[in-house]
Amino acid sequence: MYVLQSSLQWQAWHDTLTRLYNRGALFEKARPLAKLCQTHQHPFSVIQVDLDHFKAINDRFGHQAGDRVLSHAAGLISSSLRAQDVAGRVGGEEFCVILPGASLTEAAEVAERIRLKLNEKEMLIAKSTTIRISASLGVSSSEETGDYDFEQLQSLADRRLYLAKQAGRNRVFASDNA
Repeated sequence: MYVLQSSLQWQAWHDTLTRLYNRGALFEKARPLAKLCQTHQHPFSVIQVDLDHFKAINDRFGHQAGDRVLSHAAGLISSSLRAQDVAGRVGGEEFCVILPGASLTEAAEVAERIRLKLNEKEMLIAKSTTIRISASLGVSSSEETGDYDFEQLQSLADRRLYLAKQAGRNRVFASDNA
């Protein structure tokens, strides 16, 4: 009975494809982490990640290939993080990373590490077809805003992600200017 309960709890909190936290679980994790950082006056940062041209991968190679790309990207994102960071899948090809205790500069460095890891490895997508994936990333921090509200920081990081896309994709934006 305990094993079944643990399995159901895991499934309720995780995205089964990527094995990362799902949107709801990520939001639940974010609030107490933000509060803890605020109490101790430590920075609290957020990274939004969106895979570039993901729809084209799905359209050209099919949804199974798209699922492999999502799973691959999730593994690379996870392997780029510090032990205390928390990652989740928040939408189709969109991920969010919570970085308790990370300054804006440190969070931007983590974001760049994610971007480089996604870029560096070609991935086998079909019999003899490989692709290289890229992502656009936006970064925000309580350090710059004085605000520890996760939703506000995520919204700011998301706005910067779209600025990165508008600037040509495959970029990290940690400010509204670049």
